[in-house]
Amino acid sequence: MEWLNPKIQGWRNYYYTNYSQKRLAKLDWYILQRLTRWYAKKRQRRRWMSSLPEVKYIAKMYGLRTLL
Repeated sequence: MEWLNPKIQGWRNYYYTNYSQKRLAKLDWYILQRLTRWYAKKRQRRRWMSSLPEVKYIAKMYGLRTLL
């Protein structure tokens, strides 16, 4: 999270406008999806979607920033 948060904040500062919110929402989903797939692989789970609530909780607990 320490490495990822400055990157996300920089993208938000540079790309955020009233018209870019739909694309930034897709990027938020992509970041969360990649973290979830990594977490599921680490835990040796076949279905990555079952890990999504767990990863959302962990991301919120550690303060992962979002683009929106």
